[in-house]
Amino acid sequence: MKFLVLSDSHGNLAGVKEAVKKYGKNADVIIHCGDSRNEAEWLMENCADSSVVCVRGNCDWGCNLDTVEFLTLAGKKIMVTHGHLFSVKYGLDNLSYSAEENGADIVFFGHTHMPTDEMVGNIRLINPGSASSYERNCATVEIDDNGNVLVNHLKIPG
Repeated sequence: MKFLVLSDSHGNLAGVKEAVKKYGKNADVIIHCGDSRNEAEWLMENCADSSVVCVRGNCDWGCNLDTVEFLTLAGKKIMVTHGHLFSVKYGLDNLSYSAEENGADIVFFGHTHMPTDEMVGNIRLINPGSASSYERNCATVEIDDNGNVLVNHLKIPG
């Protein structure tokens, strides 16, 4: 199963479109980890070939998206959140504790704008970076038939 993971696009719809064009062609699921109100709407309306999961970030005012979503895909329980409610700018402990309490194997999160791929205990914590920063980052994630999780952090062209 293949994922395109985005976060923190902060109104940069062009960056999201470019990431989908370049890296989302074969994605089964496109995930946006928040700070993306308009971009989330665009993804949900224009990416019918993939499942789209978006959560609300700390800059998504007036948005009715949930702050945390749980999915079970490819034999893994996946937690999707922005991260601000777990104080991820000060460490990943609160996020990993919540993931463990909820039985998650993988967490996709944002908020820090820093690409991250860490194991905390048995939980894989993945932040794609920011689709709006000057470096414009995203991640592709693949869960193979053996349950291995392969993460690639990528630059969004443009």
